[in-house]
Amino acid sequence: MADTSLTILVAEDDIATQTLLQRFLTRSGHTVYMANNGAQAVELYQQHKPDIILTDINMPTMNGLEAIKTIRLQQLDDFWVPILILSASEQDQDIIAGLKSGADDYLPKPIKLEVLNAKIEAMQRLVTLQKTNLANQHILKALYEELEEEQLLAKKVGDKILGHGALDHPNIEYWLQPNRYFSGDLIAAAQSIDDTLYVMLADATGHGLSAALPTLTIARTFHAMAKKALPLPSIVTEMNTSAKRLLPIDRFVATNVFRIDFKLKTIEAWCGGIPKTLLINQSGNLVHDFKSQHLAIGILTSETFNDSIEKWQWEEPIELIAYSDGLTEATSPEGVFFGEKRLLNIVKATPTKQRVEHIKQAVLCHLNDDHGQDDISLISVYCG
Repeated sequence: MADTSLTILVAEDDIATQTLLQRFLTRSGHTVYMANNGAQAVELYQQHKPDIILTDINMPTMNGLEAIKTIRLQQLDDFWVPILILSASEQDQDIIAGLKSGADDYLPKPIKLEVLNAKIEAMQRLVTLQKTNLANQHILKALYEELEEEQLLAKKVGDKILGHGALDHPNIEYWLQPNRYFSGDLIAAAQSIDDTLYVMLADATGHGLSAALPTLTIARTFHAMAKKALPLPSIVTEMNTSAKRLLPIDRFVATNVFRIDFKLKTIEAWCGGIPKTLLINQSGNLVHDFKSQHLAIGILTSETFNDSIEKWQWEEPIELIAYSDGLTEATSPEGVFFGEKRLLNIVKATPTKQRVEHIKQAVLCHLNDDHGQDDISLISVYCG
């Protein structure tokens, strides 16, 4: 059976009324604290944090109206203490003043105990509801903190599995901003035994941990095979096979993978589901782009998967810029996309090897301190 007892603070200077209320409330199973004036009521409120307060208006030292105002200022936002005014005054102005001070109800003297009991029972329902909500909040907070701790641990493990590969390569600049702890976007780079540079930008469906796991699946395959200088078609085929085998049918990873040979000045590209990758010369002009020609990784079976690549050779120094749709679809508080046009304008106006930082600052300014609705990834590789 639920506990119906309350802690009730009574502020009353009349001895007869004190005795009446204390006996009645105690017999009803409640714990009662008595104050002779408003100042004592404030002190007892601070000590015991009662569930309900009954207070007279006209009292010495500090009247009831001043006590109510003081208590309301000290009250915690997450728990509202019902206050019932007890007064022999039948003047409307006194009642209005009491309610404006922060009281919730009014009971005239002489006190009718059956009416007082009904009002306390009504207030008790509010108190019980608040206590239940507070208890649930504490439970949810504990669960949230536990989940936060587990996610941080999982992120550390995931980061170690992925490592940074060759992302510290002097020709690479990148920016990755997760929408949550875990990013469904992935930027990876690996330098092979013959010094060829492999670069990958991936964007898994969804957000958070459920989106990060698919990228972990293909990242390990990418790193292991790229370091051995295996052909790009073989790498993307194996990535697709692993993803198709492990991922649910509704999960896939949009992916762009590049093999950059600085000696031969060639770029091989396999693009599946990511926005077009830009090749920009030192004047900021677009000289070529790699458009998506394939479906995302993890959709097709091995029999239907297409591993064909596009090959391009540069004749002047260029900068390869790849990004996920989270960048161009970054939305301002007014609902405006960042957009490809804005991106190209920044690229045009910014010198080589400074573009990632300029794009990053522009996107963050566009978002106006918001994290955005999607993960954002951006990588630049200088090919000179």
